[in-house]
Amino acid sequence: MVEDIIVDLVGNFADGKTTLVKALTNESALRHSEEKKRGITIRLGYAHFKLFKCNSCGKFSRFERCEFCGGSTELFRRVSIIDSPGHRMLMTTMLSGIGLADGAIMVISAINPCPQPQTEEHMEAINLLGIKNLVVAQTKVDLAGESKAKENYNQIRAFLEKNGFSNTNIIPTFANQNINIQEIIQEIGKFDISNRDVSGKPKMQVIRSFDVNKPGTRIEDLKGGVLGGGLVSGRLSVGDEVVLTPNVSAGSKFKSIRTKIMYIQSEFGEEKSATRGLSIGVLTKLDPSIVRRDALVGSLITDADNLPILDNKLRMTYDPIPGKTIFDKPLQKGESILINVLSSRAIGIIQDISKGGISLVLGEVSIPFFTGDKVIVSRKVKNAWTLAGSGIIL
Repeated sequence: MVEDIIVDLVGNFADGKTTLVKALTNESALRHSEEKKRGITIRLGYAHFKLFKCNSCGKFSRFERCEFCGGSTELFRRVSIIDSPGHRMLMTTMLSGIGLADGAIMVISAINPCPQPQTEEHMEAINLLGIKNLVVAQTKVDLAGESKAKENYNQIRAFLEKNGFSNTNIIPTFANQNINIQEIIQEIGKFDISNRDVSGKPKMQVIRSFDVNKPGTRIEDLKGGVLGGGLVSGRLSVGDEVVLTPNVSAGSKFKSIRTKIMYIQSEFGEEKSATRGLSIGVLTKLDPSIVRRDALVGSLITDADNLPILDNKLRMTYDPIPGKTIFDKPLQKGESILINVLSSRAIGIIQDISKGGISLVLGEVSIPFFTGDKVIVSRKVKNAWTLAGSGIIL
């Protein structure tokens, strides 16, 4: 059976993530004009490739003929890549997508000391979300020189051991010349997804939303809104009647909308159905005017009999990141914190703190969530949101 798998590319700004995506997939994850002008990943970028397994030598390849022995292959996995932004100011965008990932490639440049600030925060996010599959691509070794590259390699090894990834492989790469890209492919092929839960009722995180109609399209030719993201659990199929529950402002009548799935497309083409492990775009019968410019990011798609809670208040447990000393004091009543729940993010004010957990009010925004969902918490340090800990919604 062919498996679908989502792999998140993480790491510090300018360490070479987007260049590595292009080497892995032969396509760029910079799909938006502003990203291309600035040369950075602002939104979550997507790319993909097929992973084949050789019938002769057992190695993994991106081609139907084995890259190593020339033997015949069989399709083993379809891999979707999420290229997360590495800027500190875009950390909350990174958190919106990493929860869908089955594994991660951490990109670390050989020309800078390790860890860089965002490398460290991305590692904290990986640990908070329980991602176990990880490989490190040591980039820019051609610019570092042998001595500096070895020193950097040892720094990376110590960083991995400190964070519980002592068995993770570090692959020196030169992406522009396709050097050691095949070794990254071998690691992705070995990622263990045997414990992934694909059962249960469908729950899809929306991390993109678009209107695909061109200006001037006649009314009878209009297509419904498209929602992009991935499933946390269950299965969605063409023809399913589903419910969209969005982030909403306080007092809004826009609580939830029933709609129908008309078409499902992944990077690999048309899909009749989808489960966890596949980045998809879902064409619905929603009014296209409400999905424009990522307006429905943070929404959930579910069955009508499994609606999430939609509220601007929640109670949660809280566990700070062990050993993180950047904060002057523990969480305080009245403090504003930033939370990420699935693909939603909102600022909340702490109303109560007790041994049983903390209570938050999210102000003018209500977010969709289920009891038991993971919450990632960030706190303000020098006017920048900084990853602080996690909890579970009670």
